[in-house]
Amino acid sequence: MKDLSKELKSISECKLTKRGIIILLLLTAGYLASFLYISHKMVLLFLAGTALITIFLVKPKPSFWLPAFPLIVIMGVRSFQIGEFNPAIATIAMTAFTFIYVADRILWNKPLFVPSPYLAFFIIAILIQVCSVFISIHIHEQYTWNAIRDASSIYLFFPLAVMIPSICTTESKIDQLLRAMMVSLLIAGALGVFQYLTITGFSRIDMSLGYVYRGRIAGFFMDNPNAFASYLELSVPLSIALFFREKDVRWKITAIAAGILGMLSVLYTFSRGGLICTFIGCGITLLYYFRSKVWVPLLLGVLAISILISYQDTFERQMSFIMNPKEHLNQPTILHRYISYRGFFNQISESPITGVGWGAREFYWGRTLLYSFWEVRHCVSTQTIYEFGGLNSVFLNLLVKGGIIALVSILLTLGVILVAVFKAIRNKGGILAVALAAGMFSFVVHQLIDNTLRSPAINAQFWIITGLILVLGVSDSEKPDTKKIEGSEESP
Repeated sequence: MKDLSKELKSISECKLTKRGIIILLLLTAGYLASFLYISHKMVLLFLAGTALITIFLVKPKPSFWLPAFPLIVIMGVRSFQIGEFNPAIATIAMTAFTFIYVADRILWNKPLFVPSPYLAFFIIAILIQVCSVFISIHIHEQYTWNAIRDASSIYLFFPLAVMIPSICTTESKIDQLLRAMMVSLLIAGALGVFQYLTITGFSRIDMSLGYVYRGRIAGFFMDNPNAFASYLELSVPLSIALFFREKDVRWKITAIAAGILGMLSVLYTFSRGGLICTFIGCGITLLYYFRSKVWVPLLLGVLAISILISYQDTFERQMSFIMNPKEHLNQPTILHRYISYRGFFNQISESPITGVGWGAREFYWGRTLLYSFWEVRHCVSTQTIYEFGGLNSVFLNLLVKGGIIALVSILLTLGVILVAVFKAIRNKGGILAVALAAGMFSFVVHQLIDNTLRSPAINAQFWIITGLILVLGVSDSEKPDTKKIEGSEESP
């Protein structure tokens, strides 16, 4: 019979030691304390932070983290009050990513950026905005942190335009970022459609005007359907380009699914400017690809309009604005803008060069929300303001708060992007460059009557696309030992 005494002895020697018992008890106590004395949100943040730190220690390269950024952008819109600041999760993520990028470049003795005249002019634009902030603080006596936070919202994610050309030096890395953007659009579009289908009842916002619809969706963008529409304006034309550009069937399906869900989400935001501008961006992209067969995009446009007309009862809020704009002249949504814009132009005429100062406190004339008193006024701020208004227009916001000085800053920025677009198209950027430019153009048009550029997620998407345009504008002689970004494309 086999003697088991030795085996039993060896098993008994593996019993839990006193040190192990103490460690186990401490871990159990910590686990219970976390649920008894720490909020559930803090526990989740701690676990998420631990997981991210672990992944970072395994994969510390910025090129590994960049494709995750488009998804972080749309899911990181929630903000937190930290002292004088009110940063969104996306802003915190960008700050951490910038730190990782700079540390990696210094550690491996790599240049921090790809030298180009575009970056030089971007820096000049930022310096002009800095001058506007200086005037706001020292001449208009606005609260310092308010002025800095309000004015910096335009260039908050500018580091992405610096880092993307340095990281995306090969076609495979560019494809990774583009595909990550498509997956993010797919998720955002799917959530938008799901939100609309799960709405019960009807929205009362415009019911008094005769419009009956379930409600305006905002996707990941909290309660801001216009911001969601702006994200889709920038992203949907790119999905069309990737559908024609991709060779892999799986990514073709992903691109077309993302585009369809994105278009449906634009409709469900019930944003009139968003719908028109998204159509403009998609139309430009299709016209370029089918430039030898113009009838194809025209037919697609007629088909899309026909479908919208057939569902006019559902999308009357948007379709009536296009088909019968005179009916909107006396509606509160349009009257509000007319009264607001009239007040803004009055303020601009009082101080056209320097404006009223960044970080100014807003209030309604008459201190009421009645339509007849919708004219927004500004005064000197003396304490922290966590949320700033956008004045329903990027350009009016700049003129009112920063004057012509601030307007020159944004116009210089847009001018540099325009020059980079032409360079990208000449450099055989093909339909990809056109789609990026089309999304940017439609977005800028929408900013004439809205101000979503100050939203962290939209600002990040704006600068991601700017970074990609700069990548496409780099010629082969300027990027040795790398493949062409986009081969010469023939129209079908």
